[in-house]
Amino acid sequence: MTVAYIPAPDFRRRAAFRPAAAALACALGSLLAVDLALAQGEVTLSGVALDTVDDNRFFTRVGGTVRDDVTYDGLVPGQPYTLAAQLFDMTTQEVSGDVSYMPFTPETAAGTTSVELPVPQNRTDFNIDYVVFLTLYEGEVDGSNVADATALTKLEDTANIDQTIQLHAIQGITVTAADAADGDQRLPPEGGVIEATVEHVNLVAGYHYTLWGQLLTPSGQATGIYASVPEYVPEEMNGSLKMEFTVPEGFEGLRLVPSVGLYHQNRVEIREDGFLNQLPDKPNPVMIASDSTVDAPEQTVDIGTPFEGVQTSSQ
Repeated sequence: MTVAYIPAPDFRRRAAFRPAAAALACALGSLLAVDLALAQGEVTLSGVALDTVDDNRFFTRVGGTVRDDVTYDGLVPGQPYTLAAQLFDMTTQEVSGDVSYMPFTPETAAGTTSVELPVPQNRTDFNIDYVVFLTLYEGEVDGSNVADATALTKLEDTANIDQTIQLHAIQGITVTAADAADGDQRLPPEGGVIEATVEHVNLVAGYHYTLWGQLLTPSGQATGIYASVPEYVPEEMNGSLKMEFTVPEGFEGLRLVPSVGLYHQNRVEIREDGFLNQLPDKPNPVMIASDSTVDAPEQTVDIGTPFEGVQTSSQ
């Protein structure tokens, strides 16, 4: 009978193979990481920060919500990422408020997405500029695991106007009035032109405003006499402009006062009859500031000689 020889297992060879297998796995992992890095390429971000209400970068003092429309490039399609956003206060030179996290999975290497975060109220006497800081992370990230997350790139450029929003302080106007012909505070009995000088403070240079006003009696009664500046774009925060109210015959003996409001130009329209309307589907507030004082001497213009008794009884 012939007996086949079967060699016993060589456990030394197996033991020697294990480090080689581990090294191969490590090499394969490194190659995979390299392939992923090559597929991902250089990751870049850019963004445009806007008020969600009307798509501009200016906010009233009550704050609101900023939306950052972000363009990315160099990502791996199908891989999860998280975009984190936070406000940087240019006055204090510190980050402000909570971080907003927005996970997403791109379908292509380059594309767009958006992230929103709240804008606080401005309780100061000056305008505040905020810059939206962005960080792009691998995977799904939130406040609980951000410390261990891998940041691929950041956008923290304080000179980037596209990422900068401005939160207004209290904006105001004051009005004085006079006869446009000679500068005193009396028109002839047959009427004339009242020139109102509007002083403004804390406006945004380059922003588009509308000014609209009407003449009232000291008791607040409307006259149907309007004046407007449909589009006003100040060059500086503080300044002044003129408005003219044409007073026809029939107002002799009255005192008239211009009441003026400052409005967002893109939320209102001036009708053909001179009246002001809020545009449909536009958000409130439409008015930014006003001077509606009706008893200030510097705003009051007499038409002829006032009928003091009538004027007094109507107040």
